[in-house]
Formats: sequence, C-alpha cells, structure tokens
Amino acid sequence: MSETKSKIDQIRESAGSFEINTPDDDSDIAEMISVGERLLIVKGKGIFEVKLADQIDPVRTNINTPNTVQKIIPFGADHPWVGKVILTPNKLFNKEFLENHINCSEAMVRIFNIAEDVAALHELEIKFQKDLLSATKGYDLQIKKDRSVIIPAINNVEVRCNEFLQKADHALAELFKIINIFFPDVRKGGWDSLKKKIEEGPKGVDNFKEFLDNSVPFLHLVRNARNCVEHPLGHMKIVATDFSVGLQSNLLPPLLEIIHPKTPFESTPVTDFFQFIYSNIIEIIELMIVFICARNIKSTSRLPILVSLLPEVDRRSPNVRYGYTMNIGGQTVPMS
Repeated sequence: MSETKSKIDQIRESAGSFEINTPDDDSDIAEMISVGERLLIVKGKGIFEVKLADQIDPVRTNINTPNTVQKIIPFGADHPWVGKVILTPNKLFNKEFLENHINCSEAMVRIFNIAEDVAALHELEIKFQKDLLSATKGYDLQIKKDRSVIIPAINNVEVRCNEFLQKADHALAELFKIINIFFPDVRKGGWDSLKKKIEEGPKGVDNFKEFLDNSVPFLHLVRNARNCVEHPLGHMKIVATDFSVGLQSNLLPPLLEIIHPKTPFESTPVTDFFQFIYSNIIEIIELMIVFICARNIKSTSRLPILVSLLPEVDRRSPNVRYGYTMNIGGQTVPMS
C-alpha cells in the first residue's frame, strides 16, 4: 500500500516551470550552467541564480516557500567578456574530452569566483569613467585674477585603485587554482612554475610557451601591485593622485604609478590603467583555459580531438570562439 504524500511533498515534487524575466532584462536564455549545487542561467544581459524551494526550505516546513530567481552578475552573453571568461570554460570543461583526473565541477566553481571579480572590475572601471566626466562638468578651469583656480575632484582615488588591484589579483589567484586542477604538480613557484613546466615539456605542440612568455610579466605586475597595496614600503607602493595641475598649467587627470623594483609602472591616467588591466585579464583567462584544456585531452583510439578557433558560422554563441573539433575527411568538425 503506497503512502499518501503530504500536500507540501506533492507541490515540491511536481513538475513545473517559471519565467526568468526581470523588469530590466527580457533577453533570451543563452546557457544553463550547474556549478556545484547552484543552478545559474546566463541570459543576454545578465546571469541569474535559481534556487528551488527545497534549497531554501530543505526540511519542507513551509508550504508557501517560493522558488527564487536573482540576478547575481549584471552582464550576460551579449558582453564579450562573459563569453571568454564563463561560456568558453563551460564549453571546454567537459568530462567527455578531458583527462579523468580533472575535476570539471571544481574548475567551474573557480570560474564563477573569477567571473564575480571580473564583473566587479568592469563596474569599477565604468563608475570611474562616469565620475570623471561628472567631476569635470561645469568647470571653466580659468585662472582667476588672484592667480587661483578651482580644479575638480573625484575623491577616494587611492581607495578605488586599491580595490581594483585586489579584485584583479584575486581573479588571477583563482585562475592559478584552476591550473593546479589541470597540473597538480604546479604549485610552489606560482606562474614561473607553470612556465618552467611548459618549457621543459614537449616541444612544437602549440605556442603555449610563447603565450606564457608574454603573459607572465603581466601576471607578476598584478601580484606585485597588490603587494604594494597591502604591504606598502618606501620602494614598494602605489601613488594615486586626484586631478592636479601640470607644469604647463594644464589639468591632469587622476594618475596611478606603481613603484616596485621588479615591476614598476610609470604614472598613467587611472582610466587607462584600469582598461589595461581589465582587458589583459580577460584575454589571459580565455587563452589560458584554451591551452590547459588542449594539453589535457583524453587519448583515444579515434581520430584526434583538438581545441580549435571556431569559424563564426560554427559558434553557438558569437562570443565563444573556441571549442573541441575533429578532422574528418580533411574538414574540421565541431564536437561540442
């Protein structure tokens, strides 16, 4: 004799559907991603987390507990960086193609930690640019008869730079943890350890070595800049300034300089520095994922599988440039 289910059990265990639309985002769903115990929905304009009632009320004490939908990242598949940082790893972290020792689920958890930091970097950059324009609006910058001039201020420039550098470093620290998943022997020595491993590995396989030659100096710059923020010394610090007047009586924008014996960075407009760091991090994440996946494809008796740059016509999402392919009869055929 079957046991009669309670009303709450019937509701929780019944099939159902609900819309994932918010007043500011009616874009299409591009991807559904399971990350650990989280269900994430990537739409054109944002990324949402769905929590079912059983996740909120696992003991089933409240029949009225709803399923919830919440935007967690205000950027979606329409933004190129989301394709490079989230959707490309989601496509390539595939158990079907990668070596068995690779924990794809853990790697995707790290990817979303990175994504939250990259989203924060982008928002900090956007806000700084807006505040810059707002600060200069209405200023005539004319020197008065008393030889004084009122110059604009954006305020908290150093605090903003500190936060930006800490987020950038955290994103790259998470990226290195993904490297550890793929190459468990690469730990002590950081990025130089990875570079050494690839240099000592098979030759002529790809241009991973050349990529690291170009990227590792940038990775050291970010780490050293973060150390300047958290452990400033006379020879290791950042110097951030608000608007100021130059020697030619010209208005100078907020500037950032990194003083460090190994990775100095000359005084640069903060907006240019933010863009430099942000754009390089995105490119490095995308290509690092491509290279480590390409180096860890399962050996099979079938035709060799590769990670390839996909022609635009073969891209399911325009911002996901890479995927697994196989050469069949002289033609490159996408596998995922």
